[in-house]
Amino acid sequence: MKKTFDINIDMFNKDVFEGYYFADNNSVNYDLQNGKIETVAFCDDKERAKLICSALNLFEALQDNIEVKEQASERAEGII
Repeated sequence: MKKTFDINIDMFNKDVFEGYYFADNNSVNYDLQNGKIETVAFCDDKERAKLICSALNLFEALQDNIEVKEQASERAEGII
C-alpha cells in the first residue's frame, strides 16, 4: 500500500511556481524555449491566468520529482 499525505502550499519553494508557463494579460502561454510561444488558454481575467500558470508550473515540477519539505507536512498533520 502506498503512503499518502496531505500537501499544502507551504511545502514548496516559491521557485516551483515559476517555469515555462506564464501569463500575458488574460492568456496562459507556454515558452517553447526556441523563440516561440504557444497560447494554451484564455481566462476571464489576469489573476486567474496567473493562478493557472502557477498551477501548471507546479504540476510540471511535481512530475520532475521535486523535493517536498517534510517539516511543513508534519506541521499540517498537527493542525488537522
